[in-house]
Amino acid sequence: MRNLKIILSLLLVATFGCSEDFERVNTDPDKATEVPAHLFLGNLITTTQNTIYHAQRGGDMGECWAQHWSKVQYNDEARYVTRRGVIDNIWSTLYARVIEDAKAMYDLAVIEGNTNLQGAALVMQANAFQILTELFGPVPFDEAVVEGIDQPAYNTSQEVFAGVIAMLTQADALFAQNIGEITASSDLLYGGDASKWKKLANSLKFKALMRSGGASSELQALVGTMFTSNADSAQLAYLENNPDANPIYETIVFGNRAEYKISDVLVTVMAGDPRLPIYAGENADGNIVGKPAGYSDLPNDALGFTYSNISPLGDKYLDPLLPGVIMSYAQLQFLMAEAANEGKISGGAAAAKTYFDNGIVSNFEFNGLSSGASYASGISFASQADARQKIAMQVWIALFGQGFETWTEWRRTGVPALTPAVEGAINTVPTRLFYPTTQVSLNKDNYDTAKGMLNNGDNLDSKLFWTL
Repeated sequence: MRNLKIILSLLLVATFGCSEDFERVNTDPDKATEVPAHLFLGNLITTTQNTIYHAQRGGDMGECWAQHWSKVQYNDEARYVTRRGVIDNIWSTLYARVIEDAKAMYDLAVIEGNTNLQGAALVMQANAFQILTELFGPVPFDEAVVEGIDQPAYNTSQEVFAGVIAMLTQADALFAQNIGEITASSDLLYGGDASKWKKLANSLKFKALMRSGGASSELQALVGTMFTSNADSAQLAYLENNPDANPIYETIVFGNRAEYKISDVLVTVMAGDPRLPIYAGENADGNIVGKPAGYSDLPNDALGFTYSNISPLGDKYLDPLLPGVIMSYAQLQFLMAEAANEGKISGGAAAAKTYFDNGIVSNFEFNGLSSGASYASGISFASQADARQKIAMQVWIALFGQGFETWTEWRRTGVPALTPAVEGAINTVPTRLFYPTTQVSLNKDNYDTAKGMLNNGDNLDSKLFWTL
């Protein structure tokens, strides 16, 4: 989609760059002279989801690192040998095409007096900033995409989380004013329903608070203001055909990249789980078989790691119409289960189990299954520690297909226990991405400061403040 800010700039030049007489003579009375704020929204949503769902981003460096997926060829990223250009693209896209455009949308919505669109713009900004700090650690926030600042300073991850939470708090207040329409055709999440955007703002805030160690009072205050069913989940409905299909389909099916397969960890953890045949297809022998992470000599007949021997992703997850999930009701319920179990919201163990069951049932429903309640009833919590482990495991299972989210939750909980990739470039599962190469060359002083904020510098195994 053509960048609307460029269109706006050209229109402004056309309007103010010439004499009054020239403008009067050369103005087309049928040509628009303003860009409505809502026109940014659809592109913000699709750009965000396409960036994180792309199989060579959230697949290679999310699903493979969290060991939902494996690969039987072209296995460098799965062995922690990253392509720096791919990482550069994640950074540049989220800053230039999401955060910058969301700021432009917000400014136009202020001019229009539309508080609902202001709120939606803040939600998209906050979501992008949180993705960035979870992927990289310290990142530019206060000085990010600010006019006149070409070399922005980095904020700590704690500061970025605080800023994200403040944005979402402001968004909630703007939605409460409920002024102005969200044009349905531009709103690819909720079809113009501002009340659902308000729930999304608060649900994302709950997630940010849980990941950053937020106070119990802040978390408790959000109870009753967030998603209440799968109908509230924030997910982009992709279309049937390339280039508007789900990026996983576009890479693996349309792009004929069948090297993406299932991990043996997933098969072992999910033995007997009704969702496993949804997540994984059968190999050539009619079985579901996964592959361990890593190995450089692939395909490998001697080890049995071949295209035909290892199971592909299941049909649902290769469907062009697979939704691109920003946040689901199931994920929120599991976060609330964790919060109740840890005493961060009220209800204790009983509430934790109720939220936990809700998360399972809603994830089963997302996967087209009606047996979630029966499955959940077979799981009990023997102790707080047992509940903590079982909640984290269900989160890891339920986030299948959401690569960066899966990896982020694994880095936070360490569940399930993962063995680093065989023949990996480092001897541990990565905990962050490298900073983009452009920062080294174009913003070196601030890059050096940010590198110093990390316990092992700009490396894949540096710990972030919220990781284990």
